Amino acid sequence: MNKLALATAVAMLAGCAAAPADIPPAMVDTTPYQGMTCEGLLLAAQNEGVNLELVSRDQRISRNWDIALNWLLLPGVGALTGDSEREVAEAKGRVLAIQNEYSSRCE
Repeated sequence: MNKLALATAVAMLAGCAAAPADIPPAMVDTTPYQGMTCEGLLLAAQNEGVNLELVSRDQRISRNWDIALNWLLLPGVGALTGDSEREVAEAKGRVLAIQNEYSSRCE
């Protein structure tokens, strides 16, 4: 009985989208930021921060749906709903690239 409960719990967790905080940043091309002015970098950072919030919100919604589907319907079915993990990782990567460029030239 304990093995069945453990297997069910593992299947439910495996079928869930990752929390945005658990998604590592992706490596992104920093070339576009190297020619920007300091003011341009600040604006880009602000815009990318807004984008990161939006894709993180979408990821949280996907995760919540996955959890609900896994608990209410069938373990593992939440994996079929899709997520925004790639978009979150890329946005985090762009935020870091902008921050690094700004700190190396503008501070």
